[in-house]
Amino acid sequence: MHNIVKASLCFGVLLTALSSISVQAADVDSISVLAMDPPRERASEPFKGSLTSYELLKSSDVSRKWNLCALFPHTTNDILRAYIYGTVDQAKKLGAQLTIYDAGGYANIDKQMAQFDNCVTLGAQGILMFSVSPSGMNQKIEQARAKGIKVVDLNTGVDTPTDARVVVTYKEVGRLVGKALADKHPAGSGATPVVLMPGPAGVSWAEDSVIGFKDAIAGSDIRLEKVIYGQSSRLDQQPLVENVLITYPDIKYIVGMGTTVEAALNALRERGKVGQVGLYATFITADLLRPIRSGEVAGVVVENSVSINRIAVDMAVRSLENKLQIRDAIPAVQMMDKTNVDQLSDAAFAPRGWKPQLKVD
Repeated sequence: MHNIVKASLCFGVLLTALSSISVQAADVDSISVLAMDPPRERASEPFKGSLTSYELLKSSDVSRKWNLCALFPHTTNDILRAYIYGTVDQAKKLGAQLTIYDAGGYANIDKQMAQFDNCVTLGAQGILMFSVSPSGMNQKIEQARAKGIKVVDLNTGVDTPTDARVVVTYKEVGRLVGKALADKHPAGSGATPVVLMPGPAGVSWAEDSVIGFKDAIAGSDIRLEKVIYGQSSRLDQQPLVENVLITYPDIKYIVGMGTTVEAALNALRERGKVGQVGLYATFITADLLRPIRSGEVAGVVVENSVSINRIAVDMAVRSLENKLQIRDAIPAVQMMDKTNVDQLSDAAFAPRGWKPQLKVD
């Protein structure tokens, strides 16, 4: 708990530093982050970072065309498209060759392992690893690094050493939502039932959000009725949400992914009950902007998804150029609601209409 408190204080400093920033320019050169030095050996280790600026390389800083490969669990929602956009756009800025693979879902560890092998066969000099498993890719990563291939741990977090790491701590994401609810319903205010729908079972970001949420609601009158796992698409979440509304008719809040909240809005509209169940999301989608502004969605945790992957590409190129300075960084996450959603940074989404591009030559 001591480590969680320290990390939370660090995030508070970071959010204060960012509070005056309304919109981030597309051609950003510097990104506010928490950086840990020395870096963690494994993503599961406690993160104790200090506020600093991550300076992105310019194309003139790069000596040659590097061959990069990026592995993603899927490409089916706005946050993944933002990740991919940041990867593609930064690779173009730095003149890198890039190949992107889509594993087709978090259950497809064998497919992602085969894709990792493809990266090595294609001569990738750097691999961005958005792993479907915190430990399932460890041997592949270790073998690649032994061959001199640079590996950047991206988004989810793996439990093996890598050359660099840019991983959002979903314990903090869960804590932000849990704290918002605990502040509304302190001890003595009356038991308030909540269902938490964090995402796929066994995936580190989903499990970490549960840990952070539970820590934050401890001692409050928030009563966690059930943790319900499921795949991350809105289609997968829809029947789960429908079942929650039937099984828990007195539920006061549903907390889940952005796609969970999209599904919940659909279900509540069909029942004429929008506003009767509070909705909080652990990540944002473009379809949630209007209901956040209207108050139909109480709050959403926002990360700078594009910036995360810009940093990951930069880390890979810096590693290859022997210019790596920050090896372990976490960009900002913050709670947004109808009072501040119009301050949302450009770094949260890919540009409207952008289609995922899986190859840069």
